[in-house]
Amino acid sequence: MDETFRDNEQFRDGLLSALMSYQTRQSDHVLPETSEAQTLAPLHIRLQKKVDAIPATTQQKGLSLLELQVRMKGRKGGMPHVGELAAALRRLGWIRRRQWSDGEGGFRAKWYPN
Repeated sequence: MDETFRDNEQFRDGLLSALMSYQTRQSDHVLPETSEAQTLAPLHIRLQKKVDAIPATTQQKGLSLLELQVRMKGRKGGMPHVGELAAALRRLGWIRRRQWSDGEGGFRAKWYPN
């Protein structure tokens, strides 16, 4: 029984020392969390940069929210919410114009610079 107890203690001690060495190696290579490492600027600032990259002639024809949404990155890695995107466009001075009677395309709303 003493031999089994000694084997268990040796196993435990070996396991603990391996764990401690693993923890010290990992603490040297710890990277900041992705949310801290890739902090996004506010949506209206990122949107302004995207809109500035779009030619003025294209802007005058109007932009749809979906076109802008697929070009942007959201807070959680996906796309930004359309409601937040619309609020950011309003904040930048853009106006939404609706086209109700276009039979071919159905309901459309485009955003134009003010």
